[in-house]
Amino acid sequence: MKYKGWVSRGAIAAALIYSMPVLAQDAAPQSAGETPGQTIIVTGTRRTDRTVAESPTPIDVYGGEELQKQGVADMNQVIQNLVPSFSVARYAIGDGSSFVRPPNLRGLAPDQTLVLVNGKRMHRSALVQIGANAQSAGAHSADLAQIPAIAIRSVEVLRDGASAQYGSDAIAGVINMGLREDTDGLSGYARYGQYYRGDGEDYQVALNGGFKLGDSGFINISGEYVNAGKTSRGVTRPGALELSQEQPNIDVPELAQRYGNPKMESYRFFVNGGFDLGDDSRVYFFGNYGHSFQEESFNYRQSVDSANFGRNGIYNDYFTDFDNTRPGIQTGSAGGNVYAPNGYNPATRDYTQVSTCADPLIQNWSCVYSGGFTPIFFGKIDDISGTVGYKGTFGFGLNYDLSGSYGQSTLKYSMNGTMNPSLGISSPTEFYLGKLEQRETLFNADFSYPWEVGLASPVTIAFGGQYFRESYELGLGDAASYAIGPYTGNLVFHQDGTPVLNADGTQLSVALPVGANGFPGYGPAIAGESSRNSKGLYIDIEGDITEQFSLGVAGRYEHLSDFGNSTTGKVSARYAIVPDILALRGTVATGFRAPTPGQTNTSSIATTFNPGNPNAIEFMTLPVASPVAQYLGAVPLKPEESVSFSVGTVFTPAPGASLSIDYYNIKVKDRIGTTGSRVITDAQRPQLQALGLANYATVNEVQFLTNAFDTRTQGVDVVGSYRFNTDGMGTFNTTLAFNYNKTKVIAVGIDPETGSPIISDTRIQQLQNTLPKTRVILTENWSNGPFSLLARMNWYGKYKVFDDGAGLNGASYVQQSFGSEFVFDFEASYEVNSNFTLSAGVQNLFSNYPDKYDNRAGGLGPVYGSTGGRFTGDIYPDVSPFGFNGGFWYGKVGFKF
Repeated sequence: MKYKGWVSRGAIAAALIYSMPVLAQDAAPQSAGETPGQTIIVTGTRRTDRTVAESPTPIDVYGGEELQKQGVADMNQVIQNLVPSFSVARYAIGDGSSFVRPPNLRGLAPDQTLVLVNGKRMHRSALVQIGANAQSAGAHSADLAQIPAIAIRSVEVLRDGASAQYGSDAIAGVINMGLREDTDGLSGYARYGQYYRGDGEDYQVALNGGFKLGDSGFINISGEYVNAGKTSRGVTRPGALELSQEQPNIDVPELAQRYGNPKMESYRFFVNGGFDLGDDSRVYFFGNYGHSFQEESFNYRQSVDSANFGRNGIYNDYFTDFDNTRPGIQTGSAGGNVYAPNGYNPATRDYTQVSTCADPLIQNWSCVYSGGFTPIFFGKIDDISGTVGYKGTFGFGLNYDLSGSYGQSTLKYSMNGTMNPSLGISSPTEFYLGKLEQRETLFNADFSYPWEVGLASPVTIAFGGQYFRESYELGLGDAASYAIGPYTGNLVFHQDGTPVLNADGTQLSVALPVGANGFPGYGPAIAGESSRNSKGLYIDIEGDITEQFSLGVAGRYEHLSDFGNSTTGKVSARYAIVPDILALRGTVATGFRAPTPGQTNTSSIATTFNPGNPNAIEFMTLPVASPVAQYLGAVPLKPEESVSFSVGTVFTPAPGASLSIDYYNIKVKDRIGTTGSRVITDAQRPQLQALGLANYATVNEVQFLTNAFDTRTQGVDVVGSYRFNTDGMGTFNTTLAFNYNKTKVIAVGIDPETGSPIISDTRIQQLQNTLPKTRVILTENWSNGPFSLLARMNWYGKYKVFDDGAGLNGASYVQQSFGSEFVFDFEASYEVNSNFTLSAGVQNLFSNYPDKYDNRAGGLGPVYGSTGGRFTGDIYPDVSPFGFNGGFWYGKVGFKF
């Protein structure tokens, strides 16, 4: 990392040589007929005259119309349909990751992409990703779904490291959402659609109104309502099917577990406004409020044994006699001895039959959920932010921008159709599980000055400072959601004092899970709040040295209250070999991203399954600072650091045509992610109990966040566009975008206690292979009078899915390769008059699906012939880059007044 420090210090030193005051500017609106490459940009530069084609860094710009010309409401998916290096999956059973989808830019973690709104940092979601893919696991990023497309004037996607310009997080790039400033009335659209299979009905209504405020102000308000139905793309579980056939009268659900999109209802609002105060100054303000409520299905728990599938461990008998009195029932405590009738023998207990709970000393959950049960998980998100600023220009040319922002994201969990097994059959079946809340306060002071020094252009000198405070809270759930009930950790004796023995001669114990089953609530042991603050200073200088050569230098210093100091730098250059036709460009940058308070303190428990094993396991994510995690090898998190460079060419051979090709190379050191699964042995349980772990008796596997690996990501972006106007056949806008991206784990930390790698081979393979390495997007936009047509082809390269298990040739993982796929989208529109436009479209025209799981050797099976799915009922991988729901059609009515 020697050159990292050289770049950082050299950039700051060069910047200081020329330093004079400066600030960021407003984006120029992009017209629908903008010539490719000539749109003025504001992201990645402090200049006010920089176009896409003149940028020394690769950047894409999309107008608001492009965002709205789609059949989806989720901004993650909208951007994925436009940017080939941007990917987002739809997790079917991913806990919070089903509610807050984590995107990947250039195959890096979601929190390594900085999201801006009107050039200001957008606050993070309340969710630290745990149930997502390996690239996203452990990430803590902004929730792009909170931004409705109708509120956006343009989106700029900077595909380059920019930590020196914007601060922590901007390792993979920057996404800047420019809000609309229209003042000409009301516009919007109403859309209805559903999947070809007849489910997933989707309603969307979006409105935008822009109005003048007196002679010098404006306000623009956007709102969106979405109601999306759930989908089902799995099959029932083979155990449930077999049980329903053997015992049709015990109410086994027909579809024991749903595998598909969550049910979702949301409404979101954005406001943007300002007042000109004269003397080249103005006050501005913008903000948002969003609310959503979503529902997903968890895994099914089988109630009794069938011929080939066993019951879930929740349905083992438990015993209510703690004082060995007959026949009384006493209040006991976890870990206490319990007493069974003298004739009780677990080896001969018939677990194929539903219990009646007639004997008050022997109880079983099958008398409550006779056919098994599937917990239903709910997430309620409330998202709010506001920014107020004052900006202008002094008489001698110094630009200034002073602003303050506050953002807050709250995610509240609840669950029904379940229980706290350790409380016994008197347990509640509905729970409030607690909340996650992220709060951020931000103050910025930015300045810029165009300094005439006799070069080909003024030297734009920018500098400024930032104060940033963030806090993260885990709020308590209902007491019953986390309570340690009496029926766990109990050794079982007969009433005559003799131990009750299992068939293998060991003593029977009761070890029912603790907390709401499926997702225990946040209890006092983990609930609480943590915070940190940071202060930063930056300087950014750029200009045209000659008519053909442009140079930019930036440096940034930050001090964090919990991680100390950081210095980053960036150098960018562009040389026009043939002015206005052919240019070379390149950058070298260092980056930095500090762990958030949320990452340091995140915790969760989930019920899951390993491939090929029908037995449920209790899987726990521990805070790195917890005594249990440290006992298992966790060490404090530290900041990620990166060094990146890119080199490319821009070719504009004719008016309306442009082509850019860029190679990039990003090395991330001490990358944060989750470790591989650590299997808990019985020998470790006494120590876990001594360390205060409530579910020491039932937890099977554990993971925690770690810095223990380095990666190198490299690839190539190609973007070509051509705008062609004809006399009688209308206007054709053609765009071809290509991305090749490859990530390799180049170093893995070693656990000093065990001498073993901290992350598993499975996790390494997931990091390197889960995302397709190649993607192509070909888009054609045609318009002629009142008619317009959008046609888009997406091609996704092959990818692999890995999981823990006994693989081929002694591998510690199982795997399956999934083939490449084409996906086609179309939308046709007719402008009835100046007020109304009718549109109809399809996404995934030919209803393509990813390959199914199969029974190959060393694969992710078994796939059961009785159902065609795996034990968990899934048929398709939910990490599929284009989803697993098939084709979707929609109709839309647009209006403006």
